[in-house]
Amino acid sequence: MGFRVAWVLLCWGMLAACEAPLVLDGVAEESANPIRRTDRIQSAASLGEEVVVVGVGFLLNSSDAGLTWRRTVPNGLPTFIGVALCPDKTQVAVSAEKQAWVSTDSGQSWQIHNLGTEESPQYISCGPDNRLWIAASFSTLLSSADQGKTWQQTSLDEDLIFTYVNFFDPLNGLAIGEFGSVYKTQDGGENWLVNEQAIADEFYPMAVSFLDSQTGWVGGSSGVIFHTSDGGVSWVKEETGSEAPIFGLLADGLGVYAVGGFGTFLERRSTSDGSVKWLRSSAVSTRFYLRALAPLSGNKILLGGGAGTLQSLINNGSGQLVAIKPDQGA
Repeated sequence: MGFRVAWVLLCWGMLAACEAPLVLDGVAEESANPIRRTDRIQSAASLGEEVVVVGVGFLLNSSDAGLTWRRTVPNGLPTFIGVALCPDKTQVAVSAEKQAWVSTDSGQSWQIHNLGTEESPQYISCGPDNRLWIAASFSTLLSSADQGKTWQQTSLDEDLIFTYVNFFDPLNGLAIGEFGSVYKTQDGGENWLVNEQAIADEFYPMAVSFLDSQTGWVGGSSGVIFHTSDGGVSWVKEETGSEAPIFGLLADGLGVYAVGGFGTFLERRSTSDGSVKWLRSSAVSTRFYLRALAPLSGNKILLGGGAGTLQSLINNGSGQLVAIKPDQGA
């Protein structure tokens, strides 16, 4: 009898435990944050204090250089792969679903426009004349002069993927793609001419950044980075000491930086003998990928990646970048 009573009491205790209310405080708190641990950040763009960040199923906006953020989660959870912020402050995010999401009010509202192409978009930029450009598969370039409402498609009829396009002024632009291909235009994109000398070893460019029309860097798999000082006519390989793929590059007045797989964050440094070294920075510690880079005001940069990694870094006066904990404000 004693055994049966003990068994009944044990079963009752187990049932009572199962019916106890779940503690969801952590879940609710996480949902209230604009930046979440499950976020996969893909790209960032900035202009003054305005910053926009996109990822898989969400957009983030800041009007105070990344101190506080506002989150937008569109219906259907589109996979955003890139974002541009034009001189007129128009924000345009491009998705793998071949749509352009456009905001003219700092991300308060978004309009959706179809790209009208069968090709897969890879990268988006905005020129100094506010003209939008998208690099896509099958040597395709898309452009829009009306804030992304309509798109004009140009194909160079080559079986290659463009992964970068950028205009330095309304006439002069550069497109870089598969097999180390480099194309230039001097007439606003009406005609494109291929460089006779491609980037070495049929290079696949995964990240590109130019400091000006002549000086730029391109990164790819296995930690490889090439540098040009003549507008992409020729390229010199720079050793990084890393084998992680390079997913993002940023060249601006603060310096030249690269991010990639396995939490890779590299800074380019010039040595006293005139040589160049890429050094791994300890300013950010994560085992997840890093992909997004954008300059911020006040000698700061922003980087983002997997697992909700979104970090502001600042030059502390010693030439070193140190991390600033972002404010999780709404």
